[in-house]
Amino acid sequence: MAKTNYTERVEAFIVPFLTKNGYQLIKSEFVNEYGNNFLRLYIDLSDEEFAARSKKLEETKEEALAEQTEAAMLSENAINEALSTDKEEAEDETPGVSINDCVKVSRYLNKWLDKEDFINEVYTMEVCSRGFLNEAVTVEE
Repeated sequence: MAKTNYTERVEAFIVPFLTKNGYQLIKSEFVNEYGNNFLRLYIDLSDEEFAARSKKLEETKEEALAEQTEAAMLSENAINEALSTDKEEAEDETPGVSINDCVKVSRYLNKWLDKEDFINEVYTMEVCSRGFLNEAVTVEE
């Protein structure tokens, strides 16, 4: 099977899953870099999912601000603790593809690839966010 058929078959399988779960496929590739094969998918959030996560982040920030204002009446130690907790929670929920999103897609795809076993070469599968696409350098041998 030609390398382009690998990605075509993977795309046909994964796109419905991505769409159903609030993602979109930006690009897929099967490349050889420094003597190693990679099946790589670049994903992003769908517009709807991005909007939903942005709204949730704004709500989280507003709740944190309300809690901080309320905490102003507490002792200095309690205030610092509340600010630290709120900051950590806000950092965990940023709009965009997270490592957890990549893991979710990777696990789903990996089960199918193991079952179908149609790639006749040794390869590493990677699921990346769109940001990696701008930094990726492909070296073909």
